[in-house]
Amino acid sequence: MKTVTFGNSSHVGMVRSDNQDFFGKYPDENLDLSAPKGQLFIVADGMGGHMAGRKASETAVNALARAYFSNPVDDILESLREAFKVANSEVYNLGANNPAFAGMGTTCVALVLKDGNGYIGNIGDSRVYQIMRRSVVQLTQDHSKVAEMVRRGIISKQEARTHPERSHLYKALGTRPSAEADFYNEISLFRSKYFLMCSDGLYNHVEDWEMQKTVLSNPPQKACETLVRLANERGGLDNITVQIVQIAVGSGPFDRFLRKATQEKITKHVKR
Repeated sequence: MKTVTFGNSSHVGMVRSDNQDFFGKYPDENLDLSAPKGQLFIVADGMGGHMAGRKASETAVNALARAYFSNPVDDILESLREAFKVANSEVYNLGANNPAFAGMGTTCVALVLKDGNGYIGNIGDSRVYQIMRRSVVQLTQDHSKVAEMVRRGIISKQEARTHPERSHLYKALGTRPSAEADFYNEISLFRSKYFLMCSDGLYNHVEDWEMQKTVLSNPPQKACETLVRLANERGGLDNITVQIVQIAVGSGPFDRFLRKATQEKITKHVKR
């Protein structure tokens, strides 16, 4: 048996005058992983100025959630792909048809948890981490110039945090008529773990191991608030948004039997 607990927190930071981040959890009335489309969590970090950035992130989150749950297709990944397309079109058209929103765009990372599997859609540099007792792993890849430089060994992760071009994205939602997001679907929920979703306002100030320590030591809501406070104490140079989802897997005999049977079923399906 799996139980889900989550928390979230968002703050303008210590420098900005407005919060251009937006986030959501859908549906808001339950945490049932067996629901037809599972549970959807989204974090978006808007760009384009005071009005446009907030409008871009809010539009993206609302459009993505609406499109995802209204899609009659059962396939989770296909529904997520189509939802990103719809969200991109809505943000792009809003910017193209309204001079006040010209040039708007947003990062967007979405996590779907359904039965024993996790699915991610991502564009930009907001992130999803998987946190367990002995590991913390960034599951998404940043679409930024400095991230590419880190991947090529040109600069270190520490240097990337203060690099003058750290905000330069080569992919974002709504900046072009079409957007190429990344999608991931081989995420098992058969072991207890946490998923931490955040905008760059968090990880530019907080180390991975600090996220792990905080998440493992606190309930999700308190962990979110603690991490936001830590980022602010270290300067809070950007908006900070965090969502943490805890998956607790039962360890009784029936739970172990059920996990084994389900895993064997998945293995047989993959071999076909």
